[in-house]
Amino acid sequence: DLSHKEQLDFLFAAGAFGLVIANNASISGAEGGCQAEVGSASAMSAAALTLAAGGTPYQASQAIAFVIKNMLGLICDPVAGLVEVPCVKRNAMGASFAFIAADMALA
Repeated sequence: DLSHKEQLDFLFAAGAFGLVIANNASISGAEGGCQAEVGSASAMSAAALTLAAGGTPYQASQAIAFVIKNMLGLICDPVAGLVEVPCVKRNAMGASFAFIAADMALA
């Protein structure tokens, strides 16, 4: 179990890494598609998970890189013009990518 301070650190780390992404790229799904929106959220989660598991900032940055490399190049072709398919499934995959990337960075 994480203490209250560790939970705050976890959220702060995710936000800090997200700020770096937002200032250097796009986190907007409308602008960059699934890879921007889901990719940045997954990368933020991967960094925070890595740090929460006792990783270093360098390992957290590696986790981010793993996720972003995995999400780059996704085609954003909503089925029937709706932002549901494949976006909803990519959200779930992004969550799993975050855990996998954190494990890889900590290895």
